[in-house]
Amino acid sequence: MKKGEGEIPKTYRISEFAVMVGLPQSKVRYYEKFGLFRMKRQENGYRYYTPEDAFRVNAFRSLVQYGFTVEQAIRMLDEKQSGEAFLDSLEKQKIELKRLADQIRYRQIRLDYIVDLIKSEPGERFEITDMEDQIYVRASVGRDFTVSAENEAELAEFVDLLTITSYARIIRRSDFENERDDVDPSYIMAMPERERFRLKTPGSPRIRYMKMGKCLRYQRRKTR
Repeated sequence: MKKGEGEIPKTYRISEFAVMVGLPQSKVRYYEKFGLFRMKRQENGYRYYTPEDAFRVNAFRSLVQYGFTVEQAIRMLDEKQSGEAFLDSLEKQKIELKRLADQIRYRQIRLDYIVDLIKSEPGERFEITDMEDQIYVRASVGRDFTVSAENEAELAEFVDLLTITSYARIIRRSDFENERDDVDPSYIMAMPERERFRLKTPGSPRIRYMKMGKCLRYQRRKTR
């Protein structure tokens, strides 16, 4: 008999396996639900794991370190990608991580701005400032949101870039000129015009341009 023939494969109970791969048992069960491990049970009903499961954990960890989600990493392991396909996945991941880094940068800028605003002197304040030109998509005309269905695809693109885009309201000049007690603003999704390149359909006729220039910025007495 050759060495190894007839040998019973080494198996580990979940308590042993968890220590071996450096994961809490709860995490092992969690990843098992996503399909990282195939459910295997002994005759007595206990879960068991094999060295191959440990090798799979190591490969999974590497993919997660590259920034892939749990679902993506497990799918890549199951697909057994060729070297060329794996390289392509890594190149796409580099692009995605750059996009996420941009979003984090925008979040930091906005957080810095709002923290400084809240810490500033309380009360109403007006100031003249230069504002970047904006592009926007309508979500409503006044309180009528019918147009949002027509602009569904463009709105979805803007929402995907939510750290760069923002919700805003447009108030008609007539509302100010008539000195009305109430206004009926239209709701939009807007973003700096210089960021248009990020959109999949930058030339869509539903995406409008708004010239800004010198603007009066108003700080409300209360903010959130």
